[in-house]
Amino acid sequence: MLKDRRKYQRKEISCSTSVMAAETQYVLGECFFINVCEDGFAIETDSILSIGEKIFIKIDVLNDTVFLTGEVIRIDKGFFEPLYGIKICEEECVNLDLFKTYIKYQLN
Repeated sequence: MLKDRRKYQRKEISCSTSVMAAETQYVLGECFFINVCEDGFAIETDSILSIGEKIFIKIDVLNDTVFLTGEVIRIDKGFFEPLYGIKICEEECVNLDLFKTYIKYQLN
């Protein structure tokens, strides 16, 4: 069995939210937020994104809100829509520590 060589293990956490352009926070469409880890995640969306494009996502975690900015680094075929691999841009996020704690311990 092959061992996953990722720095952070993926977590089976998923939610639906809006994907927005990072610069303008203009809503590009809905997305399904999946395959989450501490330094990135994947989204499945019908919005057309390109590698290098920055996106903005707002998610509710526990009793607070996390604002994540990320860069598209990979495009794959998803189950229903295209699947985009996103690397988190840590310096541009709000409440990132809360997000990382949530992911690390999978709090509910």
